[in-house]
Amino acid sequence: MPTFFSNHISQSTIILDENDSRHAIKSLRLKSKDQINIIDGRGTLYTTEIIDNNPKKTIVTILNKKSFKADIPLQLAFCPTKNNDKNELVVEKAVEIGVTKIFPVFSQNSERRKWNSQRMEKICISALKQSGRYWLPEIHQSCSFTDFITSKHSEKNFIAHCKDAPKKALSNVVDSSKNQLILIGPEGDFTVEEIKLALKNNFCAVDLGNNRLRTETACLVALALMKNT
Repeated sequence: MPTFFSNHISQSTIILDENDSRHAIKSLRLKSKDQINIIDGRGTLYTTEIIDNNPKKTIVTILNKKSFKADIPLQLAFCPTKNNDKNELVVEKAVEIGVTKIFPVFSQNSERRKWNSQRMEKICISALKQSGRYWLPEIHQSCSFTDFITSKHSEKNFIAHCKDAPKKALSNVVDSSKNQLILIGPEGDFTVEEIKLALKNNFCAVDLGNNRLRTETACLVALALMKNT
């Protein structure tokens, strides 16, 4: 049964937006009395039946609903790359892995200082539907490294960097039963001063192995370790 996303939900009916309505009626050729699943991004899965197959505003009636508890927080903060396609890839795959919050952070060596939250939220919703999850991750507005690092985030905060300095293997310090956050730097890495500031604010310096990884690869490797260890 196809799955759609909507936050236009009343006590008995749900309205699909124009894009999902067009996809359901024009592409999938669904019609009245066909059943579809709908998620609201807040932990509820609705089993529904189409009562108005309007391709611009499809309306369904709710047959059943089931609630799912929220995931254990898994947070990603990263410095967006200059190639925005790679940033979109990070968001898409991070949602599939199980991320719950994403923070774009601009550090001294950041090559890109623009972030389209609206576009990233659409990618997030699409990945949510594809991956079978029920809670929509939070996509935060961009912020400076200093503002981010001095804010309280989670029980376990990690910063990955490539400097020749004391670090722990991420795989040895993660705990998927706890609220965790990983901070990944730009292609030019964090500065020594930024790393020192992070350590002063209860971040643990970690490495992701012997190979030097690009930002987008590091994000996904780190999240996979944190989710499954």
